[in-house]
Amino acid sequence: MTGSRHLLHVAIGTALFLQGAAAWSASPSFNCAKASSSVEKLICNDAELAGLDRSLSSLYSRVLENSSAADKKRLKTEQRGWVKGRDDCWKSDDMRGCVAQEYRYRIDELKDR
Repeated sequence: MTGSRHLLHVAIGTALFLQGAAAWSASPSFNCAKASSSVEKLICNDAELAGLDRSLSSLYSRVLENSSAADKKRLKTEQRGWVKGRDDCWKSDDMRGCVAQEYRYRIDELKDR
């Protein structure tokens, strides 16, 4: 293989790797193929919101893991309520801003536990 041809293969391989890495980093914690609400679809198509979703999911898992049985039950109930509240952002004039704010508030709440 000539030097320039080898460089072309390396460049193509690197581009494909970076494209795959970018796609993963923009994915939320849930399966976007199953996204049903307008808010879930927004999160799937917005790298920042997807990142907030992954951050919240990771933090929630850690808090849940370190909670007592009674606290786990309460935490799960709170999280279901939070998801319903987040999904109500479809009613907002600024749906994206509402969703981002909801994530930031929830992350701050869980950091205090």
